[in-house]
Amino acid sequence: MQLEHKGGRRAVAGLLCTLLALGPALVQAAPQNGLKIVVLQGADARHQLQQISAQPIIIRVDDANNNPVGGAEVTFSAPVAGPGGEFDNDSRTIRVTTGMDGMASAGPYHPNGLAGSYVISVRADYQGQSGFASIQQSNNEKKSRMKLIAILAAAGGVAGAVVATRKDSDSKASNAPTVTFGGAAVGAPIK
Repeated sequence: MQLEHKGGRRAVAGLLCTLLALGPALVQAAPQNGLKIVVLQGADARHQLQQISAQPIIIRVDDANNNPVGGAEVTFSAPVAGPGGEFDNDSRTIRVTTGMDGMASAGPYHPNGLAGSYVISVRADYQGQSGFASIQQSNNEKKSRMKLIAILAAAGGVAGAVVATRKDSDSKASNAPTVTFGGAAVGAPIK
C-alpha cells in the first residue's frame, strides 16, 4: 500500500508539472466569452437642464479579439427616477443595432429638469454573448442664465430707456444726455 501511495503522488506531481508548463499556452488559446463596449463619445457628459445634448452617446461593440461586432443589439438605459432624461423615442430606454463597424448611437438625449449625477447603462447582446458598460453623466443648472438676469436687473431695462436733453432751472440747455426709466431720471446733475 505504501508503494501505491508513493506512485500516486508521483503521478499527481508529474501531471501538475505538465499543467503548469502548459498553463500559459492553454490560457492564451482559451476563447474569451463576452463582448466589450467601448465608449467613443458621451463619457462624463454634462448636460444643461431641459436642453437636448449637442453630442449623442456613441459606443462601439468589440468581440474578445477586439474586432467590431456588426448586428449586435444595444440597449441604452437612463435612470427610472431622479436626475436623468429621455432618448429620441421619448423613453428612458432605447434599443439600437450596431452597424458593420460595430458602432451604435443613442441619438438625441433630452435631460430632465433634475440636477445631479447619474449613470446611463449600456448592454450589448450578440449570438448569446453580452457586454455591459456604465456611462457617467450629470445634469447641471445653467449658471449663465442667472448672470444675465442679474445684469438686466442692474441695468433696469436699458432697452426701454429714453434719452432726452434736460434744461436746468435757469432755462439753460444742458449738453449732458439724460436717460429716463419710466419716471426716474439718470444723467447730468441739475445745477
